[in-house]
Amino acid sequence: MATGLVALFAIALGTGPVAALTRVMGALPTPNPIPADTLVYAAGGTLIADLHAPGRSRLPVPLGRVAPSFLRAVVATEDRSFWTGGSIDWPRIVAAGLHDVLHHGTLEGASTIPEQLAKIRFLTDNRSIGYKVREILLGQELSTTESRRTILDQYVNDVYFGDGATGIQAAALTYFDVPASRLTLAESTLLAGLLPAPSAFDPLVDLPLAKDRQQVVVNSMVAAGYLSPARAAAVLRAPLPLRRTPATNVDRAPYFVDHVRSWLAKRFGPGYATMGLRVRTTVRLPLEALAQRLVTATVAGHQAMHMTDGALVAIDPRTGDVVAYVGGAGPHVPGGQIDMAAQPRQPGSTMKLVTYAAALNAHRVTMTTPVLDAPLTLPKGGAPGGRGPFVVHDYEGVYQGVVPVQVALGNSLNVPAVRVERRTGVGRIVRLARRMGITTLGGSASDYGPSLTLGAYPVPLWEMAQVGSVLAASGVLHPARFVTRVTTVSGRILYRSPPASRQVLPARVAYLMNVMLSRNSNRLLAFGPATDLVLPGRVAAIKTGTSNSFRDNLAVGWTPTLVTGTWVGNASDQPMYGGGINGISGAASLWHDFMTAALAHVPNRYFPTPSGLAVQGSGSARAYYLPGTGPTTAVLGAPSTFGSGTTTNIRYRGICRYWTYNRGNYWWCGSGWSTLPGDPGPRSASSSPAAPPAAIPTGAGTG
Repeated sequence: MATGLVALFAIALGTGPVAALTRVMGALPTPNPIPADTLVYAAGGTLIADLHAPGRSRLPVPLGRVAPSFLRAVVATEDRSFWTGGSIDWPRIVAAGLHDVLHHGTLEGASTIPEQLAKIRFLTDNRSIGYKVREILLGQELSTTESRRTILDQYVNDVYFGDGATGIQAAALTYFDVPASRLTLAESTLLAGLLPAPSAFDPLVDLPLAKDRQQVVVNSMVAAGYLSPARAAAVLRAPLPLRRTPATNVDRAPYFVDHVRSWLAKRFGPGYATMGLRVRTTVRLPLEALAQRLVTATVAGHQAMHMTDGALVAIDPRTGDVVAYVGGAGPHVPGGQIDMAAQPRQPGSTMKLVTYAAALNAHRVTMTTPVLDAPLTLPKGGAPGGRGPFVVHDYEGVYQGVVPVQVALGNSLNVPAVRVERRTGVGRIVRLARRMGITTLGGSASDYGPSLTLGAYPVPLWEMAQVGSVLAASGVLHPARFVTRVTTVSGRILYRSPPASRQVLPARVAYLMNVMLSRNSNRLLAFGPATDLVLPGRVAAIKTGTSNSFRDNLAVGWTPTLVTGTWVGNASDQPMYGGGINGISGAASLWHDFMTAALAHVPNRYFPTPSGLAVQGSGSARAYYLPGTGPTTAVLGAPSTFGSGTTTNIRYRGICRYWTYNRGNYWWCGSGWSTLPGDPGPRSASSSPAAPPAAIPTGAGTG
């Protein structure tokens, strides 16, 4: 191998002319790709996730954010003449060549920092003479074209430290759980000692051997004048608080980050985790932590109902920013690895938000239109794909008679909702659902039956929350967004969230929905006066939902500044215990607790009242009407629902009784009789005669 050493000297002596020639011809080859971690940040700038290939991490940082003690340790050990000498260390080359001759091996050591950087960036090591020559040439070229500070910056960010850590920032976090800027002198010297052979000197495997190597570094620093002997001795005695779990495994909002991962994969391809992206998101860590804590606690508190999982999505309706996103009660619950906020589930009666908005918008009903809540059977249209008759049931199997639309909506009565849906048209409802952000209803109108308004067709929770955000924002859809900006490590912008808001529902219609759903008086029949649907001292609208067989409970509620959708159930699709289960069970309490805490320091705000509405009445009885609409006494559902010829007595809880008598349809409400159409008048539970009197006075109700 002596001839190899001679050849190396000859090439080295001619490196100036050779390097000059290669520069003219386009000297430096294309650098080897070096993966870098993609970092995900919360809205306030806090790191919430470090994305990287399994077992590999690289986090480039500017040289100014590296502890000076580490830089001195590296220079003293790897290239003492780095700041003052050339790119070739002749004494080390001679020593390495002699080692090669004496041990009959390949050329060892002798690489300066520029040469090591050239090796990392441009070469694949086969430890041959030719490889070493190329390393020297490229190192000299780097020294000619780059400043020493730039070379050192690239070197400390690209060199491998073992245990999956490339670069000093990843190494500092991996071994000591501190950023590179906070490394102590003892930690710096230990890490600098790993560079020649990270696997051999791994302190997590063989700390005594790593300490021996640390002493070599400390001695080099003493020889270079960086340390006094006394200080060197103190450094070697200093403790080394090594950690066993890499601190680069950061994931502070796992369900939210998984959604961001999916977005990044679609936007930048499958290699997004190693592109060194810097991703700024919308999540607010305090709200995210609150949401996760409450979801976990709510599910734990309802285990007796066979409830094993939950989810919560919170959106700022003014921007579409997803400020909290929890897809499960935790990794250890059944189905805990499934994002239930993104999983399409039957939304139950929360789908009535779209039905009633579409009906109001099409002038098919007003908030006071009387609608009949009585047994209803349709020829078909139950479960998706079902062919038999569709028997529409109210939740408790008790019917309320004739009620205003706002009461039907507030109490989530199913029969009136289907009647409103039929008058409005399924196609119109589906189109509005898409405009409001429900992308999962992608079929044609003929694909959906009357059970659409009862939530028989699955929709993800986050899309239902987006529907609520449209109503909270006076009919404006700010599409739900998770990512606001993506940049490179150097700050070059690759993506910025574009403005995408659009008016998808008239503000007047949104206001009517907000009024109806924020009035507690509208939901007393089904829920009573004191429930989790009320936020004390605050105006808030809310709609609950329960799917078939009690598999899903949902609540979607909002103020002008915050929308929250909640879900509880089982990822396995097993039903919860049905006794007493409804949207109040779990979902509403979760909504209430989150909204109360999240809005604790936010002033109460009313939904802005748009111009152009006609107003009748006052106080909580005030009714609003769109232009071209007004009060009516015509009962929706009456003409096609009542039979004739026989006497039938049906009890309606707390409202009235209905008879078919002598081919007429009559209501008793404790204060007199009236014939349809018309509202039954004063609400009373008073008893009535066993049958209507022979002469029944007629009269219209109040609506």
